[in-house]
Amino acid sequence: MVADKDGRGLLFVMVGPGGAGKNTIMSIAIERLDNLSKLITATTRPMRPGEINGVNYQFVDLAQFREMIDRDELLEHQEVTKGKFYGIPRANVDTYLDNGHDLVADIEVLGARILRQTYPSDTVMIFLTVPGNTEEEVLTTLRERMEQRRDNPTVIEERLLRARLLELPFQVECDYVIVNDDIDRTAEELITIIQQERMARRHPSQVTS
Repeated sequence: MVADKDGRGLLFVMVGPGGAGKNTIMSIAIERLDNLSKLITATTRPMRPGEINGVNYQFVDLAQFREMIDRDELLEHQEVTKGKFYGIPRANVDTYLDNGHDLVADIEVLGARILRQTYPSDTVMIFLTVPGNTEEEVLTTLRERMEQRRDNPTVIEERLLRARLLELPFQVECDYVIVNDDIDRTAEELITIIQQERMARRHPSQVTS
């Protein structure tokens, strides 16, 4: 549990395989809770229909992304799928946390580790997965969800490989694990975690480990 001084924001890092529903669950929590915003990360991938620059992501081209790297503006950056780079702008984190505003973020494994190293007293790690008693059952459910939303078959295979090798093993490093078997129930579980962590920060003497 995080229990730090009052006045500083918390960073709730959502990690999990593609198709687990992280952005959907995050959006519900943001809508229902005050003082909670999505951490806007930078990406070179094309904007999808309905997305808004500065709301869903900070959309940049490859040249702009490289300039951000050269200016040391990114806490971390990586090529998540071929030709599509993602990074965490340092200012987007510091501005919110320094002003006591909580953030929730959908972050890859490497970025999650760096955020915890950089903000150890502020970061709460939450792993979101899908139902399944075995790894194969989880991967099958993920495949079905991505096929239902008509993801590119090549992208699906890349994400499933990443889930098997990187994301599913990472859940043991997280503070909480949530199984997304129902959107409303899962969102309520995330909201409860956020409220508990906020209480722990405000009243650390009342929290037992």
